[in-house]
Amino acid sequence: MMNDYNAPIIKKAIDIIVLIGKENRPLGVSEISKILTYSKSTTYGVLKALSEVGFLYKDTKTKKYAIGKKLLRLSKIIYKNQDIIYIIKPFLENLAESIDETVFFGVSDNNILKILIVVEAKKSLKLSAPVGTKMPMTAGAAGKVFFSALKNEEIVAILKEKGLPKYTENTITDLDEFIMEIEKTRELGYGVDIEEYLNGVRAVATLVHQDNHPLGAIWVVGFSNSIIDEKLHFITEQLKSTAEKINKRISFSVNMDEDRKVKEP
Repeated sequence: MMNDYNAPIIKKAIDIIVLIGKENRPLGVSEISKILTYSKSTTYGVLKALSEVGFLYKDTKTKKYAIGKKLLRLSKIIYKNQDIIYIIKPFLENLAESIDETVFFGVSDNNILKILIVVEAKKSLKLSAPVGTKMPMTAGAAGKVFFSALKNEEIVAILKEKGLPKYTENTITDLDEFIMEIEKTRELGYGVDIEEYLNGVRAVATLVHQDNHPLGAIWVVGFSNSIIDEKLHFITEQLKSTAEKINKRISFSVNMDEDRKVKEP
């Protein structure tokens, strides 16, 4: 039997972070070393590394360590994403069931699309991708709606750096034509991909918002012989309706959170 691989220093770093988080107070090297039964030299080395990257903060007067700003920001990002997923996923499940095609939710991060939610169609022949998959901003319908939230000059600046790769024979590679397509997407409130990113695949996407700012995009993807023109129109209407419901639900959640903050002493 093969032994499981483990990284002792990483485990010690996690143990120290968890301990400081649970204690909810600054701790010194000696106290951490005693509680976790690690040597003082090892404990100090791990604490020094964690403080250097901002995961822990060292008080120069007391020489004790507390949770750092970088770790707090990271935890807020994770919590926010999980909260968004919890709110949005049921709507996407209803959408996928009504149209019998795979539905995605993703965000834009440094002009890269990242998939956070996947709800697959129930039929045997379907398209899918793992959660966490990253795609270029120029990839089909989802990219179009994210671009539509930007000013044209911002789009031009990005595309001059990134370029417009040719994925299929239908891919728009001319900058002026692409800008016209984004303007059309902006006007309609949704973007369509007719075999522009993948041969034999169609997609339609729209944005969801929080406080009038783009939060992410939901998009539907399927084979061209399944998403025929008539069904594409039906999917688009269902997609827009779902986005509106999500926008209202998110707005309601934000308002509820603000009300709680006002009432808290």
